[in-house]
Amino acid sequence: MAQKPLNKQNTNIDIDAYEDADVAFRLANERFEPGLVQDLAREVVRRLAFRLSDTETVSAMPDHAEIERFCEALLSRNERASDQIILSARADGVPLEVVYLGYIAGASRRLGQMWEADEASFAEVGLGTGRLYRIIRGLRHAIGPVILEGRTRASALFALPPGETHTLGIEIAADMFRRDGGHVDVCIGQSHDEIMALSDQRHYSVIVLAANSDRVVAPLLQLAVALRISQPLTPFALAGNLVIQNPEIQKLVGAELVLEDIKNAIPTLQEIIKSDN
Repeated sequence: MAQKPLNKQNTNIDIDAYEDADVAFRLANERFEPGLVQDLAREVVRRLAFRLSDTETVSAMPDHAEIERFCEALLSRNERASDQIILSARADGVPLEVVYLGYIAGASRRLGQMWEADEASFAEVGLGTGRLYRIIRGLRHAIGPVILEGRTRASALFALPPGETHTLGIEIAADMFRRDGGHVDVCIGQSHDEIMALSDQRHYSVIVLAANSDRVVAPLLQLAVALRISQPLTPFALAGNLVIQNPEIQKLVGAELVLEDIKNAIPTLQEIIKSDN
């Protein structure tokens, strides 16, 4: 049977988010050394695989053979084979919890095992995880409630990627934001895992990432990928000299907004938060 292309008639697919995620991984492959892409792929595996701990409460999980078939599709030359498996599952009435906690998290764990056991090359697993990431982004409106269930609502997260030392702008912006009544979490000088531990407790209305130096590109992109999985419905804004000097960073992060002056962008951020409430 011929494979149908992914299109705007497919139920629950956010085509813009799907395509942005696809572009981000392709650009990373084209523009950066393999080590960075490998780190991004590992981050996708790590962020998704742990979700399997939640599957005890969900019935009708895919069996080993189904996960293997999905992994084969993720690694195949057919660009849309993995998409079609997920779309077919949804058309057959498979619950979103099963799609996310079963198929996607299960395939992520299996890809990680294949990588560690040298059953698949770095290039193959990078390809598969990139496809998993775009599926997650494409289904963000559908599976977002599954990911965000039970979290505390918060207005904003302002974060510097690990290694960024220019803190004044984000500190001033956070103070201004709070004076206007906003609830903002600020992550300065924290590790990747510390930022993600906080994110996994919250549902933010907007996330602002600030970076000023080329030396933080790798941690910035790794943080952005992790936060996109943790916060599937949240718009991202980028601030700092890095994105102004290198506009391509916006595509790599998939950010909806660039703030040329974060201190003067508070009204814009407040409007985003109001529209989310």
